[in-house]
Amino acid sequence: MKKLKPIQGGISGCLNCGYTGSILPMRTRLYNSFGGYMIIKDGELFFMENVKTEYEDCKTLIYIENRAKLQPESDWRVILDLPLRSAEYQRQDKSKWVLIKRGNGFA
Repeated sequence: MKKLKPIQGGISGCLNCGYTGSILPMRTRLYNSFGGYMIIKDGELFFMENVKTEYEDCKTLIYIENRAKLQPESDWRVILDLPLRSAEYQRQDKSKWVLIKRGNGFA
């Protein structure tokens, strides 16, 4: 797996959208509704939460990290796509998911 260069500094959307940091916290809920998260492993979709899952019931990044530890040579990515911001994170070490790409979202 090729480690891509991390981006320093996070992403701000609007005042209601919050902030996306340069390191993705392990307790991040992987929700999927009007935008949200998907997990890519070696270029293919690995996980995406059901849109009907309540936020409190969504899996966290810890769930994916536990699977990634079993295949550390794979290229693991988290894709966040929201109306006013987007981000891509790559797993670059144990429990360390770093920002490698950012964008303006889909709206």
